[in-house]
Amino acid sequence: MKIFHLPDLGEGLPDAEIREWYISEGDEVKVDQPMVAMETAKAVVDVPAPRSGRITKLYGKTGDVINTGAPLVEFADGEATSSAKGTVVGNLEVGNTIIQESPTGIKPTASVATGIKAIPAVRALAKKLNVDLNQVTPTGSHNQVTVADVERAVQPQTATEVAGGEALRGVRRAMAIAMAQSHSEVVPVLLVDDADIHAWEANSDITARMIRALIAGCKAEPALNAHYNGKAMVRYLQEDVHVGLAMDSGDGLFVPVLKNANKQTPTQWRAKINTLKEQVKNRTVAQEELKGATMVLSNVGIFVGKYASPIIVPPTVAIMATGRVREEVIAYNGKVEIHRILPISLSFDHRAVTGGEAARFLATVIKDLQEEK
Repeated sequence: MKIFHLPDLGEGLPDAEIREWYISEGDEVKVDQPMVAMETAKAVVDVPAPRSGRITKLYGKTGDVINTGAPLVEFADGEATSSAKGTVVGNLEVGNTIIQESPTGIKPTASVATGIKAIPAVRALAKKLNVDLNQVTPTGSHNQVTVADVERAVQPQTATEVAGGEALRGVRRAMAIAMAQSHSEVVPVLLVDDADIHAWEANSDITARMIRALIAGCKAEPALNAHYNGKAMVRYLQEDVHVGLAMDSGDGLFVPVLKNANKQTPTQWRAKINTLKEQVKNRTVAQEELKGATMVLSNVGIFVGKYASPIIVPPTVAIMATGRVREEVIAYNGKVEIHRILPISLSFDHRAVTGGEAARFLATVIKDLQEEK
């Protein structure tokens, strides 16, 4: 028996959802042949075969969530291919020797019937998934614990098992996890103000102006262009500005990253943003494009809303959101005029950013936005 386990498809992603099997039990596959499409937090990744051989078992069906490190496919017995070079590589466990031990770890003297029987691959899987073999009901021959037994101990509920509801999947599930993490870790503070953009030229690119202002703010107060490790209580100031752009889609929220925005021109920003929008729409955005943001920009006013309380996702320490542009009657140079007003909301993590730093950042942003060009 040779079991291929689901590899880490991203930077420490805990699991992935089976979107589509390309193979069936009994099929013969070649090394590097795509076996299954797995949906991670943000992208769909094809997992190739790590070796050639016949498939004897598929662990899971479409829609199932598989933990990283859990069994994915089982190959028929035969000589393993040691030179497999699949694009995505996982563990291929081999073995049929049964190890038995008592629940206390001491071999019983009277009878081995009370011991735990499991092959090394099953024991390794249980250890990786933090499953106590003492709590697993064996279904194999002679009370042997099987891979399926370990899997059942950690198998999450499916949509049909949630009475009257639908389990979150894919991007929405990842979003729920990220929001819960933020709520449990971050100490958020909200700061709001308005920018008078009356001096802007007609048809100005609001997103490009926001990126420019954000970069100016980061230059004035580098504390907001940073990552923070809450466990170690260490702050990492970033030299370059990598702007995460929150994009809404029917599948959920995506945040592709505009890398090295401080070293590019507005024309380059717009070209890249258009490409990322199309990729998000078609679900073809690469995982590499979704990593590394040092600060996030969101447009909550695209439909409705002046101000918001945008959520900070670690390790970033700040997120800025724009609201819906409105016309407002104001006093300007001793006269009453109607100006266009852009509302701005800034959330910052008070563990890593002081109120003064956030205020100076936002003041710089507003000053940049209120310039004519």
